[in-house]
Amino acid sequence: MSQTTLSLEEQPGKPRAESPTGLFLQPWQKGVLLIVLLGILYLRSWRRRQARTRICSHCGKKNPPHQTNCQRCAAPLMRVE
Repeated sequence: MSQTTLSLEEQPGKPRAESPTGLFLQPWQKGVLLIVLLGILYLRSWRRRQARTRICSHCGKKNPPHQTNCQRCAAPLMRVE
């Protein structure tokens, strides 16, 4: 009986993985994308913490930063503290 030996050149190669979207990202590209997304999330949370209360110039009541008119007297809010 004769044994046949296969060298690396004769062995069949692995089939390539097919992507359903056709988009392949390298590992370093995935890392950069993750860093950018985390940076955006951090900036959003930082901006929310920077929101200041609004003080009514008419009655002096402190209002949340998202209000445009005073909760007590309904005057427009201009001043930010």
